[in-house]
Amino acid sequence: MDTIKATLLILKEYNSLSLYFLLFIAALIYLGIAERDRVKRMLFVALPAALAAVFLFPVSAWLSMHLILDQEIYYRQLWLIPYGAVVCYAIIHAMQKFRKIWQRALIITGFTGLLLIGNGKLYLNRQYTRSENLYHLPQDVIDACDIILSADGVVAMDYAPKCAFPASMVEFNRQYTADILTVYGREAIIARWNYDTPFLDLISANAPIDAEEICSMAADDEIECFVIENDKTITGDPADFGYPKLGATGKYVIYMAKWLQ
Repeated sequence: MDTIKATLLILKEYNSLSLYFLLFIAALIYLGIAERDRVKRMLFVALPAALAAVFLFPVSAWLSMHLILDQEIYYRQLWLIPYGAVVCYAIIHAMQKFRKIWQRALIITGFTGLLLIGNGKLYLNRQYTRSENLYHLPQDVIDACDIILSADGVVAMDYAPKCAFPASMVEFNRQYTADILTVYGREAIIARWNYDTPFLDLISANAPIDAEEICSMAADDEIECFVIENDKTITGDPADFGYPKLGATGKYVIYMAKWLQ
């Protein structure tokens, strides 16, 4: 029962408030009735329906969530379902079958209306935010990475510094550049994976951060640069312990080992 609830929740969140899934189901039903070509029925009806059924089937869903993938990324199975191809072919098929001008006009008008309504509701999903740049990443993350990569030593030696980032950067910095090495990745911010990240725990705590402690930990872990959110408080000056401030963005403050600056 828990697997069924989880699967239906994933399907709901994946489609947000859009009508795309309903359009897909309607297209499947229409093609299942109207399409007579065996190959096309296999391609546009049987295969998509089978993929949807496998996604929703409790046994295959449980196996995927617990043994192959996990619940957080099970939604990627939905990428296999050719929503667009099925819906578009259904529209083309209907246009070929109903040849009168008023019939085609009705089909186009109805489909366009449903598409626009669904598109508008899609972006009411809280997972969508307005893009800040062409990278579709938070601008502060890009700015922080640019500051790191513009350090004199990094540029002169064409060097990839080893850095530690706060949790709010972990999912984005690697998407922007591969020229910065990281001491931990996404696995560090998935709580149920119980990944041991003492440095991340230190910079994520609400308590003031001791400059000597953070610099000592960074040196022990061979971290050459670390970034903290600007609402965190550091007692003391990291520059006194070999990590002067390199720069700051709207949200982040960057410290780097003196030899690289």
